[in-house]
Amino acid sequence: MGFKQTEVNTLLAVCHRRCCVCHRFCGIKIELHHIRPLEAGGDDSIENAIPLCFECHAEVQLYNDKHPRGRKFRPEELLEHKKQWLKICIESPGALLMPQRPYDVGPVQALIDELVFNNEVAQITDADTIGTLFLVTQFERSISEGLFSLLPDQVRIPISSTYAILMRANMSLNKMALMPWGGSGSAWHHAYMNAKKAIEASQPKIPEALNSLLEHLKHEEADAEQGH
Repeated sequence: MGFKQTEVNTLLAVCHRRCCVCHRFCGIKIELHHIRPLEAGGDDSIENAIPLCFECHAEVQLYNDKHPRGRKFRPEELLEHKKQWLKICIESPGALLMPQRPYDVGPVQALIDELVFNNEVAQITDADTIGTLFLVTQFERSISEGLFSLLPDQVRIPISSTYAILMRANMSLNKMALMPWGGSGSAWHHAYMNAKKAIEASQPKIPEALNSLLEHLKHEEADAEQGH
């Protein structure tokens, strides 16, 4: 059913659309997360809702119980975060006027954006327009920051296999850029055919990887907009 929309409106106004964990201003980029999940006995009461930015929401959702690392966000802690932040907003609103430190886009959202861009690049296979390299920076970032290992296998494997194909395509695209143009049978044409083959192989894989990540991070409260 989702959280009641009138109560959602009040909660977002009280917290000033700021995340209850990191306290950043979110604007429209804010989630209402079930403090105690529905499958664990939670409900759709507004008392069980905590406003979170995309990145904190992802952190809460991403923890892999099969491969535990770090400390999991638990309902009791989330409830305390909510209570403390709402108290600040109500009793010390001046704190909201303090300058915020600059925020980078978190690794989860950046990886999603990168996959969306790569999906567009994968549609370019004509010899006259091919050449745009696939982006892999955020994939590498997710590994270096330890995010990738936190993903469950059903999300991690589609993403890693997709990027393996994209990196192979980039190798051929780079070769093409270093070679003089040539017709059929030339070294350039051989590199082009290899690049095209890899790009076409990526076309169904990129949406699969993107959907697996989005499904894992799916808004538990997607129906909150539908509200009561």
